[in-house]
Amino acid sequence: MKSVEERLRQLPEIAEQTGMEAGEALKRRILRSADEKEGKPVRNVSFTMRRLVPVMCALVLIVGAAFGLPLLTKGGKDSAVTQENMPLVTTIAAGQDQAVPGAQLALDVAPGSIQIRSSSNPSYRSIWARANGANFPLIGVNGRYYRLLTAPSSVPGSLLGENLGSVNVFTSEPALAGNGGIVSNTVAEGETVYAVSGMQGAVVAARVNGEMRAFQRVSFGDHALIGSENLSSTLRANRVVALELTGVGTIQDAETARYLMGILTDNASFLRSGSSETNTSLLIQLDNGVTLQLAVNGERLMACGTWACPEFFEAFQEAMQ
Repeated sequence: MKSVEERLRQLPEIAEQTGMEAGEALKRRILRSADEKEGKPVRNVSFTMRRLVPVMCALVLIVGAAFGLPLLTKGGKDSAVTQENMPLVTTIAAGQDQAVPGAQLALDVAPGSIQIRSSSNPSYRSIWARANGANFPLIGVNGRYYRLLTAPSSVPGSLLGENLGSVNVFTSEPALAGNGGIVSNTVAEGETVYAVSGMQGAVVAARVNGEMRAFQRVSFGDHALIGSENLSSTLRANRVVALELTGVGTIQDAETARYLMGILTDNASFLRSGSSETNTSLLIQLDNGVTLQLAVNGERLMACGTWACPEFFEAFQEAMQ
């Protein structure tokens, strides 16, 4: 199937093959035909360059009808852009503090929990919701930041703990909002933010598009640990039941998984506040249905800051043997 551009480039050749010429005679034929169809007196018009453009447009329509050019209007039958596959990305100019309750999160994955699956060499999977604009979907609670998770797709009421307050600032630039109160670029202003039971501040929940969603503690704008916090403070994974490490393997024995997480929390050393995403991840499935994620780069793990722990990776490899 030839593209529209290719067909348009062939118009001179098509016109020549069909005996048509974009000149005075063709223009008169087109206008005469239009006048006769509408019952108007046939006009005697002179040829000018100013009127050449509509004549050429008519030529394109005639040749297009004859040779089956695709419709060029959005949503047309043969168009590559239809109402069904039009992108849902919505952009908001930086600095505009406007909540859009009920709007679909751009680039979020379809609802559904990600479960750890047995694989000898699992591929990369990320459960953090992707960025919408400059920042990823987040909640900031008094200087602690949390990133939206795609799993679980809905947090049951039985997991909701303490009421942490409501969002008092909705902004597309959370870094400019300061560390006071509760700020979000995803949760509408006035929505309540809850702690998730048993997670000791590592996960919070809030309503997004009508569903209670989970947010994992991460670093944002060089904000990571506060005071004397350590990895356990930001990653409560003592109830782990399975682990999945990209390219290495899957641990589905809960006892082994808890043993490995103990090595990680006991030996990880903090490197810096900033974090970055890679194409490798450690997924941590908990017994309450929540799955957490650490990005992995070499022997470093990243979520709320960057941590080094070669002991964990050595132990994981041994557990896979």
